[in-house]
Amino acid sequence: MRLCMISLDAVAQPDADRLLRLPALSAVRDRGVFCDNVRTVYPTITYPIHTSLITGCYPDAHGIGHNQPFQPDTAPEMRRWYWSVGDIRVKTLFQAAAEKGMDVASVLWPVSGKNPFVRRNFPEVLPLPGENAVVKMLRYASPLWILRMELLYGRQRVSIHQPHLDDYAALLCEKLLLSRRPPEVLTVHLVDCDAMRHQYGAESGEAHAAMERLDRRVQRILDALERSGQAEDTLVCIVSDHGQQDAPRGVLLDGQLRACCGARAQSLGMGAYIFGDDLDAARRALEEHRQEWGVARILDDRALRRLHAPADVHLAVDAAPGTCFIDRQEATSGEHGFSLDCPQARTLWWLAGPGIRRGMRLDQAEVVDIAPTLAGAMGLDLPQAQGRVLREVFSR
Repeated sequence: MRLCMISLDAVAQPDADRLLRLPALSAVRDRGVFCDNVRTVYPTITYPIHTSLITGCYPDAHGIGHNQPFQPDTAPEMRRWYWSVGDIRVKTLFQAAAEKGMDVASVLWPVSGKNPFVRRNFPEVLPLPGENAVVKMLRYASPLWILRMELLYGRQRVSIHQPHLDDYAALLCEKLLLSRRPPEVLTVHLVDCDAMRHQYGAESGEAHAAMERLDRRVQRILDALERSGQAEDTLVCIVSDHGQQDAPRGVLLDGQLRACCGARAQSLGMGAYIFGDDLDAARRALEEHRQEWGVARILDDRALRRLHAPADVHLAVDAAPGTCFIDRQEATSGEHGFSLDCPQARTLWWLAGPGIRRGMRLDQAEVVDIAPTLAGAMGLDLPQAQGRVLREVFSR
């Protein structure tokens, strides 16, 4: 059995009706299982969630608690991200599949750079100021395959920005599936809607247009599966990570805390981790300036342990509606990083293919259930997964 896993970044439960009116996504729903009530993980940002999607673990176990390591004294534009799979502490679906002798390919999947278990890899790696994009990609990707794709198809990529990068990602998936040796496991991360919502707003016309483009890219990948003769033997798994909310008010929480009590804040968007030698003083400052700083809720160590937050985070905050915590003075629009009780923290999951029930609407699930369920369907081993295998989705 094969697997094609497609991530639609920044769509969630409030978008379900709009997405299910689109042809490709509604067709996958009709021939498989659909759930619009998948509880995502804390924090509600891309890299921790995508790592949970391929491990079945929470951030306190898999080790990716943010998009970036905490780098308080580095300029925001120079901060490195979790580019490399070596930062993940537990077994991934990539590894489990490769250990079974399966050929794995991945396009723009977060935290997948330098992955020895992915034979054809185009990871999500962005150049920092002063870095060469090509050189950096070659360091983290599968260099010979990337160079070949660039020579054959690079001219079809308009730019490395959205929506053009997602168009190129869909093209690479199509070429992989139609190649002489198509991968048995393929993952792709489509970021168009996330980019449009950040730039223009959560319910902007640009965001809605991005959803239509996402559907067309999904259709392109499904068409390639059909043309290659793999469709009947392939699990199609479509997932999302979080939605977005409009948050036009930006607060420089790190600067405020640093001036007030010497503590530091690492922004999550509509939330933040708090670090410092005296967290009691930081808590008092947050309480005193709740309204001024846009703090809706203070999360203590007990609350964070229940949320499976990273082990080194002992204090955090959620932002008030319409507020996000920023690292530098800038205009803000759509954001995430909100609490798990927000509707946009309920994400989406489509699953169709051999052995999967048809036309089933699943009442609820957890993001950490997705990887073990896929592993169970494919006979793969994910011993550290904290989620459960949802056997009710299987037809046999």
